[in-house]
Amino acid sequence: THFHSDHISGIPDIALNSWASGRREALVLYGPPGVETVAKGFDLAYSLDDGYRIAHHGADFFVAEGADYLPIVVDVPDRHAGVTVFDEGGVKVTAFRVSHEPVDQAYGYRIDYKGRSVVFSGDTKKDENVATFARGADVLIHEALADHMVGLLEQGLDDTGDRRAKVMHDIPDYHATPVQAAEIANEAGVKLLVYTHIVPRLPNALAERVFLRGVSAIRSGGVELGYDGLYLELPAGSEKIVEHDLR
Repeated sequence: THFHSDHISGIPDIALNSWASGRREALVLYGPPGVETVAKGFDLAYSLDDGYRIAHHGADFFVAEGADYLPIVVDVPDRHAGVTVFDEGGVKVTAFRVSHEPVDQAYGYRIDYKGRSVVFSGDTKKDENVATFARGADVLIHEALADHMVGLLEQGLDDTGDRRAKVMHDIPDYHATPVQAAEIANEAGVKLLVYTHIVPRLPNALAERVFLRGVSAIRSGGVELGYDGLYLELPAGSEKIVEHDLR
């Protein structure tokens, strides 16, 4: 979606695990302009590690080509027109522009397959483009930052002279609030809104209620706080959304 560190730092782990699982070709990375720079950086940073693993386990197990990345630049020049990134075997992936300035090109993605659809907002402030491309989708996975909670963090840091108060002050201007994400979901007519990229962390049920303050007033149902282990099943030929907890 974009190249903030928290959105790319897991790529080398994906690369290693899939390589160890038998991938013999370069790992394909789709992304905005700049993805080639990221791929080159990972190649360089992990070149020693790759060599160690090949030497230890053998070139038949870790095929050298599998250590590489193949970056594919996805350019979306028009905010109002999506670009097809992938269209194979009935799976269609569409990239569209979202608003995460100063990030120049940040993307959301819509995935369609056999009449079912999932939209991922990526990082963005409230953006009508998300509503446009999520129209009629089954699931909208939307980032959210609770500015009323982050404001308290900012105040606490400022009171103790912690310079990170500025970070807390700055970040709300390029993220959507939980209420704004719900408004986008309603406008798009999606069945289920799943919050992700949740800021701040929510350690208990009370924090979850504070995070969702105001959401129920505009969206009475079809809301889920995302968590590691949430697995959503969308059976083809159906309108069902089946939730599984894999924790």
